[in-house]
Amino acid sequence: MSDWGDLATAIMGNTVLYDPNNPCTSYKYVKAGYRELDWIRICRIPLALFGKDGAFPGHYWIEIIHDNEDIIDKHIKVAREKYKTEAEIINLGNVKSANGFRESYGWYPARFPFTITLNTDPMIAAHAPFQSFDIKEAGTLNGDSKGRREQDESKRLNHITKREAGRKTMNNNLSIYAFDPHQCSRFHKGEIKMMSHPYLLPNDNRTKEDIIEEIRKFANSFYDKYSKEWSWYNDGYNEVNCHTFLFLLLGHVGLADPIIAEDKDEHFKKYFKNIKKRKKEKPIYFQILTKLEDISKKIKENYEYKVAC
Repeated sequence: MSDWGDLATAIMGNTVLYDPNNPCTSYKYVKAGYRELDWIRICRIPLALFGKDGAFPGHYWIEIIHDNEDIIDKHIKVAREKYKTEAEIINLGNVKSANGFRESYGWYPARFPFTITLNTDPMIAAHAPFQSFDIKEAGTLNGDSKGRREQDESKRLNHITKREAGRKTMNNNLSIYAFDPHQCSRFHKGEIKMMSHPYLLPNDNRTKEDIIEEIRKFANSFYDKYSKEWSWYNDGYNEVNCHTFLFLLLGHVGLADPIIAEDKDEHFKKYFKNIKKRKKEKPIYFQILTKLEDISKKIKENYEYKVAC
């Protein structure tokens, strides 16, 4: 089977695309006991300066699909139809519904994450004015910071438009759900470059409610337990960004990922390689990422094939 077939299966579902060069139809599925969580979406827009395989700056996040996410409060629906600004809609209050926002979680810089340190020595500064460039900033769940919110206030926004700030808490001033700003990407064809549903391994008897609670607990504790900053060092061991957040969440909660099983995530491969080199400095990260890789590889080890001619 081609790599494209493997990738399509990992991302889109259990059935391998029909191969016109092969008169047989091949089906690929996971052995009994592995539970696909089709109500969770692992979403990826890899970092890419050019080309169709990613975007700049890109983003990774996780979504939880709820049956009531499309319900919109009547007064908010009317306000949107009248093209009210975000600030005007927030002032209405009385949020009782999801208002189209899908529960989702990702890690963001609180503001533009670029710091320049100047050389103060005039002799050095004459030839090298910049001492260092740091791509880091205070981190925040779902981009929910004062500065980001302020950028949205004067705009006419809803659940399908791009925005700077999501909301990190449940029952906030826009929705009953916490949400990542990129949750709107599902309405924009081709924006999400890789999407997969996670799996639970056999004998994992946790319920849907258990999994949701663990995801929420991890997301809300990330700032205190893992990092208070957002940073990017080209998949270096010491960066903490949306990639780091997603990988640690999946490993911590125990969600096997088909994309990692198929070895298709370049960010994971590079980042985990660098963590392995510095595992004494990052023992918790190393343990969690090792767990994520191990449980994900078990999916691929337990694929079965059926050929019908």
